Amino acid sequence: MEPEDASVTPPPSTPYQKITKFTNCDVLRNGKIVKDETLWVRGGKIVDPASLFYEAEHGPDEIVDFKGRNTLIVPGFIDIQLNGYFGYDFADTDNIETSLDVISKGLLKYGVTSFCPTLVSSPAAVYHEVLPKIAQRKGKRSGHAEVLGAHIEGPFLAPPKKGAHDKFTLQSCPNGYKDMLDCYGPSLEAADSAVQIITVASEVEGMHACIYELKKRNKNIVVSLGHTQARYKDAEEALNCGATMITHLFNAMEPFHHRDPGPVGLIGCSLTSSGVDKPYYGIIADGVHADPASVRIAYVAHPDGCILVTDAIAAAGMEGDVFSLGTMTVRRKSEVEVVIDGTDTLAGSVVTMPYCIKNLVRFTGCTLAQAINAATIAPATSIGISDRKGTLMPNTDADFVVLDEFDEMDPSAFNIAHVYVNGEEVRS
Repeated sequence: MEPEDASVTPPPSTPYQKITKFTNCDVLRNGKIVKDETLWVRGGKIVDPASLFYEAEHGPDEIVDFKGRNTLIVPGFIDIQLNGYFGYDFADTDNIETSLDVISKGLLKYGVTSFCPTLVSSPAAVYHEVLPKIAQRKGKRSGHAEVLGAHIEGPFLAPPKKGAHDKFTLQSCPNGYKDMLDCYGPSLEAADSAVQIITVASEVEGMHACIYELKKRNKNIVVSLGHTQARYKDAEEALNCGATMITHLFNAMEPFHHRDPGPVGLIGCSLTSSGVDKPYYGIIADGVHADPASVRIAYVAHPDGCILVTDAIAAAGMEGDVFSLGTMTVRRKSEVEVVIDGTDTLAGSVVTMPYCIKNLVRFTGCTLAQAINAATIAPATSIGISDRKGTLMPNTDADFVVLDEFDEMDPSAFNIAHVYVNGEEVRS
């Protein structure tokens, strides 16, 4: 028998992970409210109490008891279209690191714990500089909302539907995917790509082939249709090529018409009738970008596909009237309305996610839980991260918001009492 080698170093022990129990509260779990529930957190994750009791040798290290308070714990809100906030614009190459830091901290007070920094149509040099820096900030960071990856809105858009995008930056892709790669740079194909969503106009030259090739190379990047003149059949073909979302439904696209419903008609399609499934759709429920009746029609047609987005710009959370959006100058027209300077063209918004959630309840008559689903489980599922975000199911991230101050007379009313990231309370 060989003598035991005394020089062998035993494996390091696993660092202790704090166990926290949240009790006497309701929990919005996997899209449904569970009454009088208990939520267990360990190591920044939601845990199954049964497995926890089996593994742990003691009870919780901390108990957060909401007894006597009418509280609802919901997943942290997810905003997948956010151009800027607090005076910062993500297309500002000189300040991108500061922008990510300030905005990811500041969003927490609104309950947003994850987001996609959004870049409007810009010169290629901007993408080549900004995307690698967004890639460096992807992932969880203590005391910050998580950067999920960039939403690139443009520049492959239809000039007549450019909205607040600079027409001189727009382009087509006659050479297919090569043109897209040249525009966005190596970050598009990096192993852990900075890109989460790309908004395109499907009728732009070469775009169908481009969508197909992009999805073949990276199935995790979501293709969304927006700023488009596409007719219904063209938009439907884009879904066949791999698109799965519509960017800010109703805005910067052809209006619904009974003979050709355009991209809006996609929310009424089905696998049995057209061979493609309904796409998810972002909607800005600020009461300006879409009339409440339009929001209601879309929600009734496809409630599970509704994703609340703020489309916020640098003016959000700030005093003042004049701000930047990419290469454009924009001006605040009212409390919730921002336009390109010298025009009446809408240029993003200045609203918060809680404001949009409350409006969705008011506009559609849905329950508060259903409206919150449009800011949590729906965006998480749309970009393929519902295994860790948006549900509060076991093994998902312990990013959640504690709501209170409900009003029986106003089903949309709530207050953000506490925000948790990685199971730890944060304050912005």
